Amino acid sequence: MHNREYISLIRYVVVTLVLIAFGFLILAGSPVFMVDPGFAGIHLRLASVHDVKLSSGYYFKYPFIDRVIPIDMRIKKSVIKTEAFSKDLQTVDIEVAINYRIKDPLALYQDIGLNYEQIVIDPFTQESVKAVIAMFTAEELTQHRNKAKEYVKEDLKKALEQVNITLIDFNFIHADFQQEFIRAVEQKQISEQHARQAKFYTETVKEEAQQVRERADAEAYAMSVKKDAVTPKLALLKAIEKWDGRLPRIMTAADALLNIPSKE
Repeated sequence: MHNREYISLIRYVVVTLVLIAFGFLILAGSPVFMVDPGFAGIHLRLASVHDVKLSSGYYFKYPFIDRVIPIDMRIKKSVIKTEAFSKDLQTVDIEVAINYRIKDPLALYQDIGLNYEQIVIDPFTQESVKAVIAMFTAEELTQHRNKAKEYVKEDLKKALEQVNITLIDFNFIHADFQQEFIRAVEQKQISEQHARQAKFYTETVKEEAQQVRERADAEAYAMSVKKDAVTPKLALLKAIEKWDGRLPRIMTAADALLNIPSKE
């Protein structure tokens, strides 16, 4: 019984291999090939480029002589991790994401081949990221991350254009510093916060002192005005107290003539 099962298994394997080989021969010998939407087809004939199909659809080829290389023309994403050093020699663990698409599939295939991510995209991205990170101190990098992103994007775009790849977008996923630097930054932020609070308290005290001084000046001015207004009244009251009840006499010219002594 055991031998029968073993023989049946061998037959099953042989039949499966024959079917796979037969299917491969059918596919290889088919006079038709298809280019899927979003792809380009590089049509090879005897290992030489015969044509490039940029539109999706069905096309004819010679069986066993022609071969078709599909090239994905859609926007693709690549995530790259690397380690860089800031201007002040702080280690930064970086993970970035880039979106790109193939510009010229034939030129890319002839110059680089199908492993373009490993050959150009990965090393070009790491080179651009490391060069830009070295332009900033670690503290500057935390404050000007968007500026660093734009620098990398511009540099990487120029580099990839030379190998027929169009950069669509570039982004930092994360940029992690060593724990010692993170603690130093946190301590500095705490010190700056305390300094701002002390400055605010000092300014508040100065403002309150200024307000007190202005109120005192205003009160002194009001007292001075009151004093100036009261003094004439006091003088009038004192004059009234000294008045003997007689009206003052005004001497006219007639009175003067009446009082002239006559000559006898």
